[in-house]
Amino acid sequence: MISGAQAAGKSTVGHALAQALPRAVFVDGDAIGNVVVSGGAAMTEPPRMEAIEQLFLRYAGALTVSDVYRSAGFDAVIADNIFGTFLDDFLMIAAPEPIHFVMLTPTADAIRAREHTRDKDAYRDGFTIEGLVESVENGSRRVGLWIDNTSLSVAQTVSQILAQSDEALVDTREFDDSATSQ
Repeated sequence: MISGAQAAGKSTVGHALAQALPRAVFVDGDAIGNVVVSGGAAMTEPPRMEAIEQLFLRYAGALTVSDVYRSAGFDAVIADNIFGTFLDDFLMIAAPEPIHFVMLTPTADAIRAREHTRDKDAYRDGFTIEGLVESVENGSRRVGLWIDNTSLSVAQTVSQILAQSDEALVDTREFDDSATSQ
């Protein structure tokens, strides 16, 4: 799982990481979210309940697609926006399966520069670069591997993830509600 604020490099790094593995798939959270053709609720700041529910469906969908490929012997790399209070929710959805979680943490200036080169406008509907960087840095549980990729190339970031994959491993059993309710 590769996460970070919009324009942190999640998709680019996630795709490159999947290419670096011997047998892997790349699951883009945006692509999973875009399967909603009508009735979609856009994420805004502050978020509406319907948008949060669809975000959780997006998380569950990405994990389900990943599981299908993992059961066939592939590694699965997911890239999505999972930070702030939604990180705990994602870990609950993923539980009890362990996951490797990587949070990309470039500076706000690096994100701003990257955002200007993209075809998307991720910072709208009340979202700001500074607000999302704050949510990542100070509103997210510190699990997995956190990488400041401000000055790293994509290849360097992938190399660091592979070299430190043990640090990225998250035991999600503590987030498993079904274990506590039985």
